[in-house]
Amino acid sequence: MNTTTNSCLASKRASFAINSMAAVIALCAASTAFAASTGGFSTTDGGSASGSQAFTASSLDQLKTIVANAKSGGYPVVITYTGNEDSLINTMIKNHTVDSSGNCPNPRWSDAYRYVEIKEMTKGVTILGANGSSANFGIVVNKSSNVIVRNMKIGALAGASNDADMIRVDSGTNVLLDHNELFAVNNECKGSPDGDLTFESAIDIKKDSHNVTVSYNYIHDSKKVGLDGSSSTDIAGGREITFHHNIYRNVSARLPLQRGGWTHMYNNLYDGITDSGINVRQAGYALIESNWFQNAKNPVTCRYDSSNCGKWDLRNNNVRNPGDFATYNITWSSGGTIDATNWTTTAPFPISIPYSYAPVTPQCVKDKLASYAGVGKNGATLTASACGNTSSSSVTSSVAPSSKSSSSVAVTSSSKSSSSVALTSSSKSSSSAVISSSKASSSAASSTPTTSGNCSYVIVNNWGSGFVGAIRITNKGTSAINGWNVSWKYSNGTTLSGTWNANISGTYSASNLSWNALIQPGQTVEFGFQGNHTTAEIPVVTGSVCK
Repeated sequence: MNTTTNSCLASKRASFAINSMAAVIALCAASTAFAASTGGFSTTDGGSASGSQAFTASSLDQLKTIVANAKSGGYPVVITYTGNEDSLINTMIKNHTVDSSGNCPNPRWSDAYRYVEIKEMTKGVTILGANGSSANFGIVVNKSSNVIVRNMKIGALAGASNDADMIRVDSGTNVLLDHNELFAVNNECKGSPDGDLTFESAIDIKKDSHNVTVSYNYIHDSKKVGLDGSSSTDIAGGREITFHHNIYRNVSARLPLQRGGWTHMYNNLYDGITDSGINVRQAGYALIESNWFQNAKNPVTCRYDSSNCGKWDLRNNNVRNPGDFATYNITWSSGGTIDATNWTTTAPFPISIPYSYAPVTPQCVKDKLASYAGVGKNGATLTASACGNTSSSSVTSSVAPSSKSSSSVAVTSSSKSSSSVALTSSSKSSSSAVISSSKASSSAASSTPTTSGNCSYVIVNNWGSGFVGAIRITNKGTSAINGWNVSWKYSNGTTLSGTWNANISGTYSASNLSWNALIQPGQTVEFGFQGNHTTAEIPVVTGSVCK
């Protein structure tokens, strides 16, 4: 990151006087100091790269011109947007709020879509809203990489019939959408096209998009939050998206509507879902971890996908079992192909998370996140130090690079393979076993693991009457391990009703399968099981490989 705060400020002074220079300092620092560590799949610095130029735009037209000049000039760019379109937003909200008969005063779904497009740009672009700015136009990332959109307040766009998304990522790679506020009206005007186009989405991520982080956004009063894929055929080899520390309030559906790929949702606040929430479809996988759900209808589901539902892995959320539904006002309706009405994991998340993250407790998310998410927070992030006594179960997770594979196992470096064993350092596998670096695991455990030598036992999900557990065997030596056998014993009568990626015998021992016998130095193999007991005991794991 070569753009300094001073150069950022110098450019801004030259082009526009901003009311609060302290805010600009903080926002410039935010765009240059920590973007590469996004807590998600994206690692972009956006426009803060070598040779970057900085400009200020006070209107959509100016923004378009600056983007076009950066594209033709071949340089990375940081653009501070200072315009205010609150009056347009307020008019749009008034025009699209239903009366007692369901009619809207002046619907504008046929209007032209107002937007700025970042198209076929790879040098790096950052669009940064100044505090107090607002936009009644969208931002489209099209076949571009290394893009940041931060601190933008975008509301109630006209032109839903013309696909007027607030933010759209089409074939975008390494994109960060951070600390924005996105909103419309959560109702449907009578007579809208297809009965579904009063407004379009807050955030759509589609086509060949990869490594996207959506973080610290405040998304509210919207019927359609966002797509991950536009149709059942828009899979693109699987998109990798992280949604963390977002607030969703009074929203109808699509949080997101996921088609294929891998999503990781952690430390989000879901409050007021009026139709359906995280909708995992087309064989996608979702890791749903340390979130707070309340006043939510069908919060985790597979709907409108009768034959190819995705899978979810539920870990450490405030809702632990169906007995919590009444406490948090979680309700269900008919229409789901599969609903999380038993609040259990349907499949372990099959890939290694390639980034470090430190989730705070769901209680801390509920209590504190509003002070950090949305615009005007100057890039602030929520850490355990802000949580007080609610942060006791916070876990820092740092796991190996991922790999894509339809195989049973992946051994970590960057490949997409359909073979039975993919040898890669960035492998995504559809199985629950992940062989990766010595820090590897598919995510943070819900309980502190016990470790004996190179073996650890972790609880990955606990719903009160049962749990999903895993044992991880790490080779900390200098030579390969060829074959392994471990044992553990429960003192409370726990029984196992399902196991995977190991041969299980007795009560209990596990040995390798043919494809996961070999563990190279620094790599980890993992196998899992479902246990039945009201207390998820954590026993010591023993065996020659554990010493």
